[in-house]
Amino acid sequence: MKQIALDPLRRLGTWCARAGGLLTVLVLVKLTTAFSRQPSEKKLRTAATSPEAESRRATEERTMRALIGRLSEVEGVEHVLTRFSDRCVRPYNGSVLENSRSPYVLRCGMNAVAYFGVRGDITDVLPRIHAARIAAWGPRGGDGPGASTTAGTVAYALEYHRARGRYPDDRLMPAPPLRGPGLRIDWDRPDLPIPNLIEEPSPEPGTGPAEIYRRTSSVPRAPLTVAAARARYGTVLAFTLGGSWNSTAEDYFTVPRGFKAPRRGRPKGR
Repeated sequence: MKQIALDPLRRLGTWCARAGGLLTVLVLVKLTTAFSRQPSEKKLRTAATSPEAESRRATEERTMRALIGRLSEVEGVEHVLTRFSDRCVRPYNGSVLENSRSPYVLRCGMNAVAYFGVRGDITDVLPRIHAARIAAWGPRGGDGPGASTTAGTVAYALEYHRARGRYPDDRLMPAPPLRGPGLRIDWDRPDLPIPNLIEEPSPEPGTGPAEIYRRTSSVPRAPLTVAAARARYGTVLAFTLGGSWNSTAEDYFTVPRGFKAPRRGRPKGR
């Protein structure tokens, strides 16, 4: 009698296990189908080179060049090299099981690094950079109360150099690069507690499978190396634009999921 009573329960357990396995398979199939339904590379390249993308691309580049130009006009800094990089890629969506798809099928971002030689002491040049109003440096714009204790501001950078990178109790102070929305200025500090030397520009990475569009340029085409600029000027300064979440250049053009590429009209006379 006991065996007879247990048989229906076993059959129910077996049925539930099979149903659960089937449900798992169906979910995986659905997720796999969703992940595989991606626009073709040709369609994404068409979007990346569309008039709208080109317009936004030109706007961001003009903004970057204008900011670099304003820094070039500051007394005591001389432009050495600017490297521009502009890329459109398919976002990373994780694995099927992660289910962390990006809302976009294409993201375009731009960044630039401009290198300058510094004539004289950096502490003489920093106030001139502040006066040039290139950006509101620091998290609160750099001019409010407590600016000299807030990393990212010109006032803090000057205090950092005055104190030789240490608080009165001998603790190390945070590094002093200037930071603004999507902007960063850093410079050589070889003789302070945390030495810093601006590095040579990194080689361009190879083209990956996710890359749809790339455009790079260097101005001038045959520039000094960073080492040569350091030998000539004594100090090298790097101005980085873009490449961060709070920069308008980071996602200056995106293509959402579900977009439909414009159809090309038939040639007349056919």
